[in-house]
Amino acid sequence: MIMRIALKKFFFLGFLLSLLVVFFSFSVCASGGADSKTIVLRIASVSGPAHLHNVVMKKWAEKVEEETNGRLILKVLDGAQLGGERDYIEGMQLGSIEMAQISTGPISGFIPQFMVCSLPYVFQDYEQIKAVTSGPVGKKLFELLESKNIKGLAWFTNGFRSVFNRVRPVYKPSDLKGLKIRVMESPLMVGTLNAMGASATPMAYGELYTALQQGVMDGAENAPGNMLNDKFYEVCKYYSLTEHFAPPGVVAISMHVYNKLPKDLQDYLVESAKWLGEYEMDEDKKMQLNAIEELKNKGVQINKVDKELFTEAVKPVIDKFSEQIGQDIIDLVLK
Repeated sequence: MIMRIALKKFFFLGFLLSLLVVFFSFSVCASGGADSKTIVLRIASVSGPAHLHNVVMKKWAEKVEEETNGRLILKVLDGAQLGGERDYIEGMQLGSIEMAQISTGPISGFIPQFMVCSLPYVFQDYEQIKAVTSGPVGKKLFELLESKNIKGLAWFTNGFRSVFNRVRPVYKPSDLKGLKIRVMESPLMVGTLNAMGASATPMAYGELYTALQQGVMDGAENAPGNMLNDKFYEVCKYYSLTEHFAPPGVVAISMHVYNKLPKDLQDYLVESAKWLGEYEMDEDKKMQLNAIEELKNKGVQINKVDKELFTEAVKPVIDKFSEQIGQDIIDLVLK
């Protein structure tokens, strides 16, 4: 009984400390009026410092500090220093985490409509992603996010995910038969890869390289940049451009934090985030194309696939999840 009370006190104190961090991040670094205040906001990210998302956010931070004359400073805390993406979502809802870059997959655990971003073949190219995220669908999803006390500021792209393996090139669904393909632990992703013809096998990402090396796993699916950066080209020599997933990400701010900002900084943050989203998407597109060329130089065989066959194969997956997502949102994306 005494132990329980002590533990409760410990966790309560931890919660209070996290809120105090937010309070003191709104630090006044000079005396005088509102214009002399310096506000420091942390942006949480699970990716490493060299990841494109963090590179562009740091560039944005420089731009923000310069254009606000030092009134607003953004600090990117990369490498999962503040936990995982679910922690970021819950933290922003409470106000204990000011800002974060998060994937739409974890968000869909709180808002099912965000699953539309992860449906197979819902996006065909970068231009469509830009049009969807900047149009009615993007606006609707950000409204739903705001209902959870989180304000969406910008959309990021993560490249188009394709299948790579160590056995053979894949041109059509039947070529995936018998291949154990690693996927994230997501019913949507497992269902999609199974529908595409593979034997979808959830596995922790950190275990994948060794599993491929030892033949426990035959392949996986990811964007070209990730295959290159994580050196999967050393154990897999076939990269087939199925381009079945292209889930974007979001840069967001806690409404608790946003509402405390001066009105001019609120407006500035929203406006400058438009630049951030456009810049990241353009840079991501270039980076992914360069990664494909680099993979070729590393001895990886790159091939196109019959996308019509794969698109037809995954239709039952879209039908299965349409009720949770809402057919109206799916239709808006696909039209």
